[in-house]
Amino acid sequence: MWMLLLLLAVAPIVFLALKLDQLGKMQNRLKVQLHFAEQQSVQLEHLAFWLAEEQSQQLLVKVHQAGRAHTKAPVWYLHTELLCKAIPVLCKEQANHNTLPRQAVAKFLKQQNQLSFNEMENFIRHHPVLTEFWQSNTLTSYLKLCQRAVEMLQDYQPAHSDRLAG
Repeated sequence: MWMLLLLLAVAPIVFLALKLDQLGKMQNRLKVQLHFAEQQSVQLEHLAFWLAEEQSQQLLVKVHQAGRAHTKAPVWYLHTELLCKAIPVLCKEQANHNTLPRQAVAKFLKQQNQLSFNEMENFIRHHPVLTEFWQSNTLTSYLKLCQRAVEMLQDYQPAHSDRLAG
């Protein structure tokens, strides 16, 4: 009888000990998975920053080529250049602080001290093809906005052409 009572008293303790052991193993397995996920996240973040820098540099090359193609670049050349320069900053701001593109651009422009945020918004609103991208306020739409602004710069034809009529 005593043996049965002792067995009934010890059985839940053994059961709990086994469950605790299982939970400990599961915790260790989850820690390893978390560590691996964190490493992957850091690698993806570095890759995203690198891609943002590459995108920025590629667009800036096109901006500078378009600027050299004209004797006088359009007044919005600087706007386009700054939009493209802001890409890596915007990417980092969004990753580190969950900042929306417009907020990141405003911060970037304030640091650059070459153009006000209102001047940039006026430029974008003046070109309806850019406005839709700006209003979306996402990283993807911002990249499309930059691409379209560069295309506009490449397609720019001065009102008074320097070419001779033939």
